[in-house]
Amino acid sequence: MAIHVVTDSTACLPQGYAEEHSVTVVPLKVSLDGEYFRDGIDITADEFYRRLVAGAKGGSTQPSPEEFVSAYRAILDKDPEGDIVSLHVSGRMSGTLNSALTGCNQLGTTHVRLVDTMSAGLGIGFPTMRAVELAKAGASLSRVVAEVEALCLRTHTYFVLDSLKYLQRGGRIGKAAALAASILKIKPILALIKGVTDVVDRPRTKRVALEHLWAIIDKHVQKGIEYVGFHYAANRTELEDFQREFASRYRLPSILTQLGPVVGNQSGPDIVGVVITETKSQ
Repeated sequence: MAIHVVTDSTACLPQGYAEEHSVTVVPLKVSLDGEYFRDGIDITADEFYRRLVAGAKGGSTQPSPEEFVSAYRAILDKDPEGDIVSLHVSGRMSGTLNSALTGCNQLGTTHVRLVDTMSAGLGIGFPTMRAVELAKAGASLSRVVAEVEALCLRTHTYFVLDSLKYLQRGGRIGKAAALAASILKIKPILALIKGVTDVVDRPRTKRVALEHLWAIIDKHVQKGIEYVGFHYAANRTELEDFQREFASRYRLPSILTQLGPVVGNQSGPDIVGVVITETKSQ
């Protein structure tokens, strides 16, 4: 009995990974000045960031339940005895998981197990990749779900933004907090904690913020790292340099991926994103 893996476009998987490993990616939709595009299909990330920087007003919306019905049915029509593990962006950040649940109910199937990763970006991507590995190894459905849920709890996402205005526009932080950070020139280190964005440090400059971010990375490396990845938006060169520095310091492999338009609509065009999964505690 095969296990199939489904996720959504906020997973920001490495380019070509979904096609190579037969992962179904259900796209969210992003808008620019009221015009909607399917994330990763109808508009490239580079074009999205170009228009965002030029002043376009961004927005996003989750897939409809019918889109999940279509995705699940396409898999189960080909493999009626198969099972699906469907991993998605934090239910506290998006209605995507709720749409997936509604789609399951409409389809009337017991062959789909939903996972709230409580994250975004590679915080979804790494559990998705683990689900693929386990499915290919012939693991049972219950084991796949248990292991990816445990991996989600060991996964930590940190990011430093050039500006908080995009988070403020998206309602992730208050206007007063964004204004105060701008006036005081604070470059906070943000993290996804229990599925929502929170501040873990408040350095006064980006240089200091990055120094503190390296200190956070170092603490995780000392504990042991299973996966590590870096996110950029429109600032690829900066993150390539950051990734090279990581390799130089720790001699560990890592992944570099671009944030897609839906996540980038919240972060803005300049982000230093770090996603770390610690190894299992003994």
